[in-house]
Amino acid sequence: MYVDHKTSIPCKIDHPCVKEIIFEKVHPSDKFDPKWIMKIIFGEVVSIEEVNEIGNAIKDNIFDLLCLVLETKISEVRFTGHGLTPRQGEGSIAHIVLPSIQFCGTGRSSGMELSSEKVSEIQTQISNITVLKENPLIRIYRYAICNDEPIVQFMMLYLILYEIYKNQSAIDKYIMETSPNTVQTPSPLNDKFETIYTKLRNEITHRTNISHEQTRNEIINTLSEFKEITHKAINSQTNLLG
Repeated sequence: MYVDHKTSIPCKIDHPCVKEIIFEKVHPSDKFDPKWIMKIIFGEVVSIEEVNEIGNAIKDNIFDLLCLVLETKISEVRFTGHGLTPRQGEGSIAHIVLPSIQFCGTGRSSGMELSSEKVSEIQTQISNITVLKENPLIRIYRYAICNDEPIVQFMMLYLILYEIYKNQSAIDKYIMETSPNTVQTPSPLNDKFETIYTKLRNEITHRTNISHEQTRNEIINTLSEFKEITHKAINSQTNLLG
């Protein structure tokens, strides 16, 4: 993920077997390097298999949350290993020493430097997240911004709004309240107006007389603003991160 921060970011997490999660850049002196490591520091575990099972169970929800908080793409996630030291006389009981289980992600964004406020937000949100409960809307948001095809990205973002607001009229009402300067055009079906985002969505799904290339170009030109609108909609749902 293309964010820059020179020191590690420790985060407490509500999990019975996990003491702490630490995020750190692989090369902290290189602000252009996108590679980060997530380390999961465990308490007592009974086996390496349990370590892997816990890590796999919580990693995606954490990555979902990072995508939402940082509004950045996380890609090429891979498992890089773990370090286990058995305790004397306890057989398979183990504890984690660095390097612990790690997941490395790379991605693209603006290369922003993390402010102290943003670091604090990451720590707060991760401490509050219910890591074993997947949130579909945040997962869809992550899939959307990590997809390189603008039409797929746009349709997934619109799906999030539809899941929250249930119909196009309510979606457009929210959009105009959030972004009053949004372009509106008359609907070809009735005498109502629809936002450009609803127009584009309907051109993809219903209106076969419209040039696909024209619609795609409009989506590309408006996608950045639509991401911001959708991001605000997710954040307005205060129960999503609990």
